[in-house]
Amino acid sequence: MSDARGLRGLFSPQMLLLVWLPAALITLLHFATGPELRWLHDVLRRLYYLPILLAAFALGLRGGLLVAVVVAAAYSPHAFTHLAHQDPAHTLEKVLELLLYLVVGGVAGILVDREHRRAEELREALAEQRRTADQLVRAGRLAALGEMVAGIAHELKNPLHALRGTAEVVDGAVAPDAPQRRLWELHRQEIDRLEQVAGRFLSFARPAPPERRELDLEQVVRKTCSLVEAQARKQGVSLRVEPAPGRLTGLADEQQLVQVLLNITLNALNAIGEGEGGGVRFALGREERGGRRFVTLSAENDGPSIDEADLERIFDPFFTKDRRGDGAGLGLSIAARIVEAHGGFIEARNTHTSGPERRVEGQDRGVAFTVFLPAG
Repeated sequence: MSDARGLRGLFSPQMLLLVWLPAALITLLHFATGPELRWLHDVLRRLYYLPILLAAFALGLRGGLLVAVVVAAAYSPHAFTHLAHQDPAHTLEKVLELLLYLVVGGVAGILVDREHRRAEELREALAEQRRTADQLVRAGRLAALGEMVAGIAHELKNPLHALRGTAEVVDGAVAPDAPQRRLWELHRQEIDRLEQVAGRFLSFARPAPPERRELDLEQVVRKTCSLVEAQARKQGVSLRVEPAPGRLTGLADEQQLVQVLLNITLNALNAIGEGEGGGVRFALGREERGGRRFVTLSAENDGPSIDEADLERIFDPFFTKDRRGDGAGLGLSIAARIVEAHGGFIEARNTHTSGPERRVEGQDRGVAFTVFLPAG
């Protein structure tokens, strides 16, 4: 329960004005009213229900019961003793009134808590429905783009094979000390680069079916860290793996899962930049979404926050904000397709960790990528 609906909320300015002040005024009027005004005592006893109900509506069962108990305790001396003036009503009537305070506070609080739970469940269901719809839209978009990219890669491969073959023939005709040799080497390097791009296109368009087996997910994360350790050290970026809560396992293709984490980590290193410090922190856990259980692998980095409008676009093919300008914008797209082939999904969110150590020129920093894999 949040502070707004917790017991501390009973002493908020709003509750002081709407609950405690009326209860105190009613009590004072009880003690100040003489026994000859029996009708006024009857009205004042009924007025106690107002602060009790307001507390129950605002704070649920605990609020309603607590105010009912306080009201009963405040009214009891006037009801059963001769302190100041005694309420002239019959003893049984006053006892039943005290019991009704507790019953009304409890029942109203239970009903309010039940409505709050229903509202929270509806909010969670709506949020899950939106997430599912977003994932379906993204999956459909990726599938359509995959077909297009497959055609592009196919068209690139044919001329590239021809260029590679002719390059091997021509290579011997260009002397190592010829003035044209530098341009020729550049020509061959560009052919290699085009082949790499075409290969990435095919990896996105037609990812291999996963060969699932039970994996120790913490070991997969540590293997990924070892692959990027040298690059991280060069940039001055720390890598940290939070200990898992027990041994977390999942059914996944190890090579593909390493590729997913590798793409996410390299994206994080590029976002942080060289010489700016910072770190990437990996954590594992369990989570339930929409009635389904998942194991999660998250990587939070200290790079600049992502514009809210770009949080979903970052998984689109060719969308990149690579600082060096040499990214193809396919790393996160490939990662998303691999995870979806495993029956899971990836989420990205800004962590907006505050504090001067996490800000550069006033910019919020902190982005977390979380991979959700179905729990076995």
